[in-house]
Amino acid sequence: MMHKTKAVTLIEVTIAVVLSAIIIVGLMNLFSSGMRGSAKGMAHQANMESASILMAQIEYDLLRATEIKSPTANMKDDGASWKFFYGASGEGYPVTVNYTKTSDGITRNVFDETSNKTIANNVFAKNHKVSLSFLHFLVNPSEDEQVIKHGVWVELTVDSKDNKTASKTEPFTMKRLIIIRNQL
Repeated sequence: MMHKTKAVTLIEVTIAVVLSAIIIVGLMNLFSSGMRGSAKGMAHQANMESASILMAQIEYDLLRATEIKSPTANMKDDGASWKFFYGASGEGYPVTVNYTKTSDGITRNVFDETSNKTIANNVFAKNHKVSLSFLHFLVNPSEDEQVIKHGVWVELTVDSKDNKTASKTEPFTMKRLIIIRNQL
């Protein structure tokens, strides 16, 4: 008597390989889309962080300003310059801070007017496409008051400079109205 042994046929092996390949391709597509979403989220977060750090520095400097040098009143410009007292409260010395757009990002330069030397030179939003504008305006709270307050409307947009992530993210924009407290 002959016993039939059960064996796997070539057709069964082929079907198993095809089904396995379909499942693996589906899993790889799912993994790939997750990685694209993660890269987009990371690039957007980097844009937000760069914009937040730069805007915080601009606001900090403007709140200490004593004189807005540029842009002039009721004018808009992509760079700005103003004076304030640098150092400890009551012991500060006059400086001029300048914000300018460069190919590297936004440069903040602090110039000591007493010694005629640059005491700080920082670059913000490196490796990003940056758009920055300042609008200097005057506010007269009421017709009766002689006090005229100065304000600056700051608009900042940061986007990825890397071509791989630039198409995946949208620019991050921040706008802030800052009223100058120490205007002389």
